[in-house]
Amino acid sequence: MLTMASCAVGSNRGYDELVRDHIHVVSEKRPYASWTQTSQVSSSKGIIAGRKILNQLHAWLALHGYTQVFVDQMNADIVGITRHNPVTHETVVVVSHTAFSKHYNHHSGGLKHIPIGGVLEKALFEMKLTETSPEWGVDDQEVLIGLSNFSLEVKEDIPLDQGTMFQIHGEYIELTNFPSGAVVAFKIRPSDEANSAINSIHSSSSIDDDLSIALSKIPFQSFSQLLFHCECEDYSTIQQGGYDIPNFGKFVYCGLQGMIPILDKIRDHNDLGHPLCQNLRDGTWLCDYIVARLAKFDQLKEVSEAVKRLLEPLEFVPYYLRPCYFETLISGIYGRVRTEVLKRMSPQITTSSALVRWLAISAVSFLGYIPGAGLAPISPSLTLETAHPSSLAAGLSHFAVGIWRNWGRDTFIALPGCLLSTGRFQEAKLIILSFAGALRHGLIPNLLAEGIGARYNCRDATWFWLVSIVKYVEEAPEGHTILGAPVRRIYPTDDAAYEEKEFEQPLIDTIYEALDKHFAGIDYRERNSGPQIDEQMRDEGFQVTAGVNRENGFIFGGNRWNCGTWMDKMGSSEKAGNKGEPATPRDGAAVELQGLAYRALLSLQTWKENGLIQRTGVSEEWTWKFWAAKIKENFEKEFYVESDAAGEFVNRREIVKDSVGSSLRFTDFQLRCNFAIALAVAPQLLDARKAWRALNTAEVLLGPLGIKTLDPTDWAYNGYYNNDDDGTEKKTAKGWNYHQGPEWLFVAGYYLSARLKIGEIIGGDEKAYAIRQVQSRLGNAYKHIMESPWRSLPELTNANGDHCPQSCDAQAWSVGCLIEACSKLNSMHG
Repeated sequence: MLTMASCAVGSNRGYDELVRDHIHVVSEKRPYASWTQTSQVSSSKGIIAGRKILNQLHAWLALHGYTQVFVDQMNADIVGITRHNPVTHETVVVVSHTAFSKHYNHHSGGLKHIPIGGVLEKALFEMKLTETSPEWGVDDQEVLIGLSNFSLEVKEDIPLDQGTMFQIHGEYIELTNFPSGAVVAFKIRPSDEANSAINSIHSSSSIDDDLSIALSKIPFQSFSQLLFHCECEDYSTIQQGGYDIPNFGKFVYCGLQGMIPILDKIRDHNDLGHPLCQNLRDGTWLCDYIVARLAKFDQLKEVSEAVKRLLEPLEFVPYYLRPCYFETLISGIYGRVRTEVLKRMSPQITTSSALVRWLAISAVSFLGYIPGAGLAPISPSLTLETAHPSSLAAGLSHFAVGIWRNWGRDTFIALPGCLLSTGRFQEAKLIILSFAGALRHGLIPNLLAEGIGARYNCRDATWFWLVSIVKYVEEAPEGHTILGAPVRRIYPTDDAAYEEKEFEQPLIDTIYEALDKHFAGIDYRERNSGPQIDEQMRDEGFQVTAGVNRENGFIFGGNRWNCGTWMDKMGSSEKAGNKGEPATPRDGAAVELQGLAYRALLSLQTWKENGLIQRTGVSEEWTWKFWAAKIKENFEKEFYVESDAAGEFVNRREIVKDSVGSSLRFTDFQLRCNFAIALAVAPQLLDARKAWRALNTAEVLLGPLGIKTLDPTDWAYNGYYNNDDDGTEKKTAKGWNYHQGPEWLFVAGYYLSARLKIGEIIGGDEKAYAIRQVQSRLGNAYKHIMESPWRSLPELTNANGDHCPQSCDAQAWSVGCLIEACSKLNSMHG
């Protein structure tokens, strides 16, 4: 076996002579046997004759370029080792029956037949070490002499029909008489058909022009199907699941991206024993799956044909070479697809770092059309590139299909980074208009459910939607035209049935209505309230309220028994006593809503000044400018906890409070991460030095990837989320601590953006520190992406970055918010 290693080899004196004694380097006094005494040692003794043949083979393999090695554990005792020449594709296979125990086996032990995988040129040799007698010889030897009761039988250059250890059966070799101590070697060359297939692959290694042409024709939406789609998305779309590899399982994606991390790992670790490699050696079923799957998508049929032509030669490649050439072809195809995707994105993506490009590619995974999980109806006058507009999945794979795919809040937190920063403006526009059409009670729905099953129970989605519109106007070519784009109002009044007397209106009128409703006050009871829509919530929780505080301009709402912001975990454990009790109600004026509202109101004032809109405000007195100024005038004195602050609930100082006016009161003063959202979207809302100090205080919340959702010194903190916890500890039962410690990535993205923006305002050392801090954290994100089979960022982690098994492994807002932070970092360098 050592002879087949592609490196220097050798053996100790006595090994080839079968010296049975353990030779102690200090206490052994006897000399070795002399070669002059042929009765003691000669080429006929031990395995010396065999060693010479093996050494000659070892040298010949090295001289003739047989540099690749593959080891196959055929059974517990028999090992096959292949040396391969990557240029000529000739191979030498040596099979050895080992004897690591004195209870060695004289039989082959049900060994499977060995596939030849080419043209068997010859059997280089057969060797067999046979025990001729049980005697050990004299125990008191004066010299070190090898065992004499073993005989080595050697045959070289055996005609294929005269082997004593093997028989040829077509394309297979059967080892017929192969006891312990037996070794046999074969030389195999590729068939003419195999050579032709290999040459064909080499000639297409630059990837066929037909593929490039096919890729150039497909809509952007189809790249999600081509590269990604988790299994539930394929079931919903083409009614089939993923490819199952024996002893491994399924790829995380059905598309090409699912295979790439596995192939990368196999290549990096030279792991030809991986189950994927064995599956490819056994057959070309994976190739058939790839081609047939793509053909099921109408827009990918031409791509399927191009891929089929590229993969066809693999059927004729020797089985042991199939993994190598499969990796060559698939990696080449994937590279061409990836290049085409990046080419269609904003130039700032293609010229950015590897991290940003990976994030941009990951963003493609979330955007697509899934039957039963589409957008709410849009105006028929809008231009579509495909039959159905794309929706943005919140996360994979938990939030990919059905009613759980589209969430108002998640969509508009992720949209600026995932779509606007990457240049997918048309798709962003359609998503904005679709959710606008589902507006009801002045609220963007929390759960969209294609509009017909929408649920209006969150207070923040409307404000994230408004800021997404603001960013669209700022970033898209002719972005202001979206304000006049048609919105199909599927609920013309708050109490209307779905599509009852629907009408269309310009988007700006929908914006006006949302703001008017908030200013007038929103107060209603959810439709179908009760267990049919939420089996955990108490009756009081179904009352939805939101409004504007006339004293300070703040957006407020909610009550003790519902949770209308993103921290929306409702207790569900009767045993632990948290059923029907929100862990984080955040009623009152939640901090992030003030930043979002301020940013939106400033933009409305700018649009008015530029003649883009007609209205000046929600009333004669409450103009956009007055309302924004009211928020800014009161934000610092209401939200910032000064260094000398005192009071019943003051715990930490130099922080920005999480809320103002909560019913529990003490929760206002808890150190949480949400203030970073307000500072990221509206950095001018707070004095820059105080904002800087608040960000410094919040550094205690930072984890390797995400940011803690609660002060680690807080009594309620627990950084490990487990929704299956059926214990009696109230603060963790049924995952009640979802937002009470675990580290969320999207808010960490806002934190990085806020740090950069505040640092830029102050300048000097603070600016330099902000850049260094952000750069130092991006390495962790890149490392995670490259080590994750999802090639993405998760929803959250447990404490200190520990993996959370119940988190989505790919989350849209985690990706989108980090793209935005990277864009800000790039602009500061530029």
